[in-house]
Order: sequence, then structure tokens, then C-alpha cells
Amino acid sequence: MANKCVSCNNCGHVGWSKNRGNFLITLVLAFLFLIPAVIYEIWRRMGLGVCESCGSDAVVPSSQCLSNKPSDAGELAILLVIGIIGGSVFMVLYAMADGAIDAFKGRNDPPPQLSQRDLEKRCFYDGMSHYQNKNEYPILKDGKTLAMDKIQLDCKGSTTGKYVVK
Repeated sequence: MANKCVSCNNCGHVGWSKNRGNFLITLVLAFLFLIPAVIYEIWRRMGLGVCESCGSDAVVPSSQCLSNKPSDAGELAILLVIGIIGGSVFMVLYAMADGAIDAFKGRNDPPPQLSQRDLEKRCFYDGMSHYQNKNEYPILKDGKTLAMDKIQLDCKGSTTGKYVVK
């Protein structure tokens, strides 16, 4: 784990190490892909880290540091927040692209074929509206025939789903 007291074999500096790699890369990865960002951040924090002075990874543990190095928990919190925001943005963009693709496909597809039962059901609803608008529902003008019975007979075998008065 980085942030250890180290002695650099390259420049001779004795002090705190810093993480390998670049936190900016972690942020970009977290915004785009959360799992690779976590893997990259684990790699960055493994081992002793690199020299704070020259950036060399030729460091060895040392006990000569006088003060304690503050933790870098803030970086992890930022990483988590950026990862959540990036995941949310990715999901929204995916949903928008998926909707656009579906809409584009829908323009070229023929309308779905309705079953005979669906056509008769549409015809029946259309017939009900027809007689309700004429104030002949539930009984027709002749005073004997139920509108629902007439509509059901008229819609039997409908091929269009539209009610036609017979």
C-alpha cells in the first residue's frame, strides 16, 4: 500500500511514498467504466508506491519519517461519487440510444397482425361507441333488441376492426 515511509534508491529521498499511476486516469475510468477503475485503483495502491520526489518505484521501507501522513480517503470518496455519476450517465445514454434504435426500427416494420379475436374486440368497442353516441344504448330504437347482441352479431368475423352497421 502506498503512503508508506520509504527511502528511494534512485535519488536518496526519505519520505512518504505516493500511489503509482495517475488519479486522473482513475477518474476517467470511473466515469466511463466503474469496474476497470476499481481494478486500476487497486493496482495503484499495491506495493510501496513510488518516490514522492522523483517518481521512481525503486523504493525500500524506511522508519525515518517523523510525522504521520494523512490518509487519502478523500480520493476514494471522489472515486465512488464519480463512478456513480458515470454509471448513471451511461445508463441514461444507453436507454436513449436503445429508444432511438427501437424508434428507427419501428418506422420500417409493418404493423403487427391482429388476431381475429382482437379485431372483433375492436369492432365491438367501436360499435358500443356508435350506439352510445346515438343514445341507443343499451336498447335500440325498436325497443326489443339489445345493442350488445346486435354489435356482437355484426362484428363476428370482422377483418378491419371497424364497426359497420348492417
